[in-house]
Amino acid sequence: MRRWAAGETVVVRNIARSDDTVTSALPAIAIGDDDAALALYIPAGTVAKDNYVVPPAERAASVATAAASAARRHVDRTWAAPSLRLYLPGEAFSVWLFFDAGHGFTGWYGNLEAPFVRTALGIDTRDHGLDVVADAKRRWRWKDEDEFAARLARGLDTAEHQTAVRAAGRSFIARLEAGTSPFDDGWPDWRPPAGWTPRDLPDDWRADLGSGPQLR
Repeated sequence: MRRWAAGETVVVRNIARSDDTVTSALPAIAIGDDDAALALYIPAGTVAKDNYVVPPAERAASVATAAASAARRHVDRTWAAPSLRLYLPGEAFSVWLFFDAGHGFTGWYGNLEAPFVRTALGIDTRDHGLDVVADAKRRWRWKDEDEFAARLARGLDTAEHQTAVRAAGRSFIARLEAGTSPFDDGWPDWRPPAGWTPRDLPDDWRADLGSGPQLR
């Protein structure tokens, strides 16, 4: 698949592990795309499609089953503040940066997920449930550990899979603490060009592009 030029719309999709259906789709804007990272910008006001959010009632009891998630229709999810994502080739995590309404940097996020694969629309990945949250001073914590443990208890994940997910999280944390790339690349100071406003999803955002089996 080709690389994405600055300013192009890149559709980021999450693919369910259970049945390869699209659980979420987000239209982002390419900042750059090279061997180090695919960098994407999500302006405030961007509208994504999502049926992967676990409702509070289900979150309190346990994680949602794949069937329960699939039964919900995709709903619009609007991003209230700007963010930036760095997808590192071959890595089982992406690095997110969050900003306030005035584009002041507020913190990092390690989204643990399958290494991305390129599609005709953008990229596909699979979310792994466990994440790492860090503030602007790089003070970090694990996120959603209870749900991650519930996935193992219910047989939605294997112990081997979760060991690999934890290892990816520790790789993110090691880079964060050491301040190595991409944490030393000046991304908190990056600002979007004028005119980079929210993009729309294409009509075929949930098309079967044949990428599912390549994802781990």
